[in-house]
Amino acid sequence: MPKIPDCDRCIYFSHSRFLVCAIHPTGPVEQSCADFESAELWQPEDPTSYEDIQNLDEIYWHPLFTGECPECGYKFSRYRLPPLKWKCIACGWDDLG
Repeated sequence: MPKIPDCDRCIYFSHSRFLVCAIHPTGPVEQSCADFESAELWQPEDPTSYEDIQNLDEIYWHPLFTGECPECGYKFSRYRLPPLKWKCIACGWDDLG
């Protein structure tokens, strides 16, 4: 099964031990592939809009990571996560605003 270096970056790559790609299951015949299309790496429109410190600050206050209500300090159960939103039964705080 001849696999060329571009195969790993192609959108048709199968990530399988048995097939090389969806178009050429046994791999391309030559050292280049006419059907190669680069898999785009997704990123937000403006990746510099948040700095690492801002991202960490957002994580540190949310009960999913802290286990506590940011308003009153109520301790949420570690074994039962809320299905849709976090709502504190002690003070009424919720994470949707």
